[in-house]
Amino acid sequence: MYSVSAENSVNTVYIGIDELCFDKDEIDSKDSCAKLELKDNITAYIEKRELIRNTEPLECDSALIEKVTSNYIIVKTIISNLCWQDKLVCKLVNSTWSSAVQALQKEHLCPEDFVVDLCSPAKGGGGKGWIKQSGTFRTEPLVIFTFANTAGMFFCCKCKVFSPRLCEEPCQKEHCLIDLINRQVNAPKNCMLTATANYLVYRPLPFTNTYVHSITHYTDTWNNPFLAGVYIPKIPNVGIKIINIRSQDGLKAEFYDVVEKLSQDNIIKGVVVYVTDKYLLNSIDDIVFLHYLKDVQPNVPYALGGCLVEDTMSDSKDIDNIIDKLNENADFISENLLSMCLFTVPKNITDNEYNFEMYSFVINSSEWKKPFIQQAITEFSNKVPRFEHSIALKLSCVGRDQKHVIEQDCFRDAFPDTPIAGCYGNGELGINHPTRVKAEPSSPAAKRHKDHSEPHHGLMYSYSTVFVYIGWGKMTSPKGPLPCFNNKNVQSLKSDDKVI
Repeated sequence: MYSVSAENSVNTVYIGIDELCFDKDEIDSKDSCAKLELKDNITAYIEKRELIRNTEPLECDSALIEKVTSNYIIVKTIISNLCWQDKLVCKLVNSTWSSAVQALQKEHLCPEDFVVDLCSPAKGGGGKGWIKQSGTFRTEPLVIFTFANTAGMFFCCKCKVFSPRLCEEPCQKEHCLIDLINRQVNAPKNCMLTATANYLVYRPLPFTNTYVHSITHYTDTWNNPFLAGVYIPKIPNVGIKIINIRSQDGLKAEFYDVVEKLSQDNIIKGVVVYVTDKYLLNSIDDIVFLHYLKDVQPNVPYALGGCLVEDTMSDSKDIDNIIDKLNENADFISENLLSMCLFTVPKNITDNEYNFEMYSFVINSSEWKKPFIQQAITEFSNKVPRFEHSIALKLSCVGRDQKHVIEQDCFRDAFPDTPIAGCYGNGELGINHPTRVKAEPSSPAAKRHKDHSEPHHGLMYSYSTVFVYIGWGKMTSPKGPLPCFNNKNVQSLKSDDKVI
């Protein structure tokens, strides 16, 4: 049996699976939710100290040890089977091991997706292998985009039920599910950007073991926890900067100064933005600050996509606060008014073999019927190249009803090798890169939404869908005349040039 209940004012969910149900007295115990501890070797890596293990050394022939440690191929083969967290530690052993890790980083550039699905226990959610992955996280992540419904964000459960095992000896306390995601997928790095929304989309590739957990739109079981995300591995010469804005007064220091500094030596390829209604409470005019991105690089286009979500979370401090609130039986709301992730490449790269690019486009409110949706996606797909590796974020208005499935199916047909993840909200941010041919509505349904088709301040839409396409690696089928903007062609652009 699978059961879920919520108590008090917080959306805390408890699960019972077959004989692993818990007494109410156990659930209500004081300080029932505990923060997970990282593994000893990972903690030592973070604290930059030597890890002293209470073990007896093996007696090995010194000549054999020297041959093994000096054999680059053997070392690389061994290290390739380790998780990315252990690879970070291996980099500190010696120069040979460090070189092997760096080589693997350049070879393992495939994105992966992951899911924890307690909405559909029949599909394997809960009890056995809580986290499902489409593949192995072979190298350290560049960024991890995670999407959670409210129940998933506040879900906690007894230690002995979780799989994989959280504590060496299962403790009597409960652990928060987002804390498990952080430890297994993100830590010791701090590059996970999480959006909380009531409506999610998760469309893995058909051949993966996570495909059975695909979600296209709202379901009746949404009171149960669901978390999903995509993992982008570290790509050479590509950087990210996560910005959290917690007050209007902090815009200068937290956004303008940061972007100005970034743009001095880097090209901004794209931005993913999550905005909460706390930020837009007074007026949507507050969003115009995002145009500063165009000011710092007026001749270089970039992708931008975003959505109005319930809350955001981007560091381990937020997880600590969730756990504290769970123990206090109180609601958790972060201090983040908005969070964004900026992708950059250095300006001094003259030959970027990894071809990292980002594109975005908006299906506006007037494009209501299937032919217009297909036309918009086809136009976009004909203008952008295909990459060996790619992911897509879909950030859409929940008010588009059943158009969500049509949009996802059309996008999957155009980009069959690209996993899709995202969320729905009540307002979207986006720009068209490349520029689009404007479509005129020709149906009564489309005309009803025509007033919403023009973006506020060129950024904010209603009843729309924004796709952000991120691609890297070898180009499998270059399409369209779009250039890859590196230092060479950026310098060739004059101040009065226009990029189309």
